[in-house]
Amino acid sequence: MFTASQKKSLLITLTFGLLFCSSLMAFAQEKEIEEIEKFIKKKRVNAAYIMAGQNIMSFNNLNDFLIQRDFPAVSENYLAFGIGGHVIHDKFVVGIEIQRFFEKKRITAKEFNTSILGTYSLLNVGYLLYSKKGLMIYPLFGIGLGRLKLRIRENNIRSFEDINSYQRGSDSKITSFLTNIGFALDYFFNFKEKKRGKNKLVVGLRLGYIYTATRSGWSVNHIHVDDGPVTGLGGPYVRMVIGLGGWVEKLIKKVI
Repeated sequence: MFTASQKKSLLITLTFGLLFCSSLMAFAQEKEIEEIEKFIKKKRVNAAYIMAGQNIMSFNNLNDFLIQRDFPAVSENYLAFGIGGHVIHDKFVVGIEIQRFFEKKRITAKEFNTSILGTYSLLNVGYLLYSKKGLMIYPLFGIGLGRLKLRIRENNIRSFEDINSYQRGSDSKITSFLTNIGFALDYFFNFKEKKRGKNKLVVGLRLGYIYTATRSGWSVNHIHVDDGPVTGLGGPYVRMVIGLGGWVEKLIKKVI
């Protein structure tokens, strides 16, 4: 058994030991945070931009379903507009993009009209294959989520006087897990290696294909249903990019 004096000494020793360990952990954590901040703040080639282009969707199953029920088929060609950005560390590329399709309506003499809305977000990674004098070429692989919205509205409005008329219709949505395989080309005007393209105009081109990996079920007017045509946002795309170098770095510095 410990005497009262030994217990007191042991308690003091344990207390100082705990304080010392806590100090070491706090110091290590502080150093780790400093290293993370240094890594984040390190100057790299980076850019933020707007994107615009064309997406071609594969809506065969959806259109078969609509045509069989005497609804107008939806278009498979869509203009897309979005924002994005990427960072190049050594030769590894990491980027994000958010795309939205312009709604395209099918207004016909049939009883109902149809239209499609679509959005998706992707996290892309790549590897720099070529870099010289501001020209950069790299493949891309990405994953993300997309949402497709099908609108069906009764074609019974003939004038503004019908503003208070009852109109049948529905909004149907489906969410998909997406994968992206693509190819990117960027060009920084007046690129200087020391500044890593900061504040320089960048233009680019993106080519690729979106695959619909998995899908959730349809919801009709916010009510989940177990059936419905198998479809998604898959298909080829091409888009142009225009933006400024250094903007991703500025956004990161503001956040931290």
